[in-house]
Amino acid sequence: MPTILAEAVREGNWLQLAALVAGLLVFAGCAVRLTVTDLREHRLPNRWTGALAAGGGITLGLGCLADDVGWSRFWSMLGGGAAYLALMLVLHLISRTGMGMGDVKLAGGLGLYAGWLGWDHLLAAIVLGFVAGGLVALALVLTRRATGSTHLPFGPALLAGTAVALML
Repeated sequence: MPTILAEAVREGNWLQLAALVAGLLVFAGCAVRLTVTDLREHRLPNRWTGALAAGGGITLGLGCLADDVGWSRFWSMLGGGAAYLALMLVLHLISRTGMGMGDVKLAGGLGLYAGWLGWDHLLAAIVLGFVAGGLVALALVLTRRATGSTHLPFGPALLAGTAVALML
């Protein structure tokens, strides 16, 4: 995303720049709210996962209008959202107690953002999210603050993984 932002500035593509900055502001605002809520209450409210998905879809969709490869990015964005959501839904169905529907809905919005950048960024967001969640769980188990059966909030790890992928 940083290279695309710099390119928009260099080319004077102010519509794309405004759309991307708005999209990142939506992402940041929703990410903070979702992280705080998930850490406190172990839930990801529909209002915020929906705001993330709708805000990302609208702002990044507008960014597609101002881009030479706009339609390619648009379909990649939609495909990324659907693919990440489908993956998490399958994981939810396989491990009923391990992953909640909030994580599944969150993944749909995160997939829009990472997918907009391309399939490599989507894969990076997924892998980084799972690695972050695994490292946090491992650290908590090693410090005896959690056991193998402790339910941990997974939303912050998914958000962090996508945030890092967006900066690649």
